[in-house]
Amino acid sequence: MRGTGFHLAVVALSLTLLGGCTAPGGDGTPSPTSSATEPTTPSPSPSPSCEAFGTTEASVSSEDWSAQLRTDPSQALWGVTMRVGGHECYERFTFEFDGIGAMPGWAVAPHEGSQFNLDPSDLPLTPPLAGTAALELDFAAWYDGSLTIDEPAFAGPEQILPTGLEAIREVRILGAFEGISQIGIGLDKARPYRVTWLEEPKRLVVDVYVG
Repeated sequence: MRGTGFHLAVVALSLTLLGGCTAPGGDGTPSPTSSATEPTTPSPSPSPSCEAFGTTEASVSSEDWSAQLRTDPSQALWGVTMRVGGHECYERFTFEFDGIGAMPGWAVAPHEGSQFNLDPSDLPLTPPLAGTAALELDFAAWYDGSLTIDEPAFAGPEQILPTGLEAIREVRILGAFEGISQIGIGLDKARPYRVTWLEEPKRLVVDVYVG
């Protein structure tokens, strides 16, 4: 009998000790374990889809583009101003004209560097354009109407050093010879481009792809 009573006392003591190990709150259910979770960062919105365009090769409006110079006041064009601007998938250089003439012939020559030889001297452009690549734009119209065709002088900037653009680093009027005007466009690197003629007002536009 003594042995049986001893075992019953041990069992009772064990149950009492187990009852004292329940979590605060008294129901005996384990508290859930908290896990370290990094804050959720919203995913950035996808960038707009930009369809590639243009070429990285030399291009002309026609094979005889340089012969399309018009000096008759009834057909002539002359420069008014030039500007650059940024758009969603491209950056744009615009050269604006006055006069009643049609689109002048044009030619664009890409260069791997920012320095190239000028017409007609064949001397290197000094100083080089800003950037590491360039587009050489020539068109068959006087950029300044006061030079030979007795029209208003060019009123815009002859050099643009834009800020906040990705591709176009500089635009500079390089001169004109026998009615062919020459403009240099300095780029951050070689990029595709396209040339467009727009009306009202008359504009020769070079778009540089940045998408």
